[in-house]
Amino acid sequence: MDQWDFKKWRKKLGLSQVVAGEMLGLSRGAVQYWESDLRPVPRAVELACQELLRRWKQRPEYGPVTLLYSGGPVSDVDYRPSGDLVLRCEPHPDNESALGRVVRLSETLNLFMPLIVDDDGTAVWAGPELLHECEERKRRDRQAKRIEA
Repeated sequence: MDQWDFKKWRKKLGLSQVVAGEMLGLSRGAVQYWESDLRPVPRAVELACQELLRRWKQRPEYGPVTLLYSGGPVSDVDYRPSGDLVLRCEPHPDNESALGRVVRLSETLNLFMPLIVDDDGTAVWAGPELLHECEERKRRDRQAKRIEA
């Protein structure tokens, strides 16, 4: 990550130098050094920026995104005589829509490796983290229904 990449990251997240420094556990001065190319951006900071960006993309309103999923292992493709689709791709306007779809699908399908990606193919939600988020949503829905009753 060079000075321009770092500044682009900060601007994409809408962060001031002070807030970016606080989120990274560093001073505003460190951020200024990196953006003025007086010091290179350390690899640990680059990795922290990537993780913070991924979490930023997990906001419900972030999108558009694409939901990728399968109803069984993709390796079974050679054994499917009917030629059914193995990997399904569904565009969604935002995470809220895609997560809701995963919750609904999980009630009728044995989802295998669901994945939500953004427009450049970067994983936004994946694996156990995605499944955990969906289980939390189901739990909140059940609680809300009990309160209503």
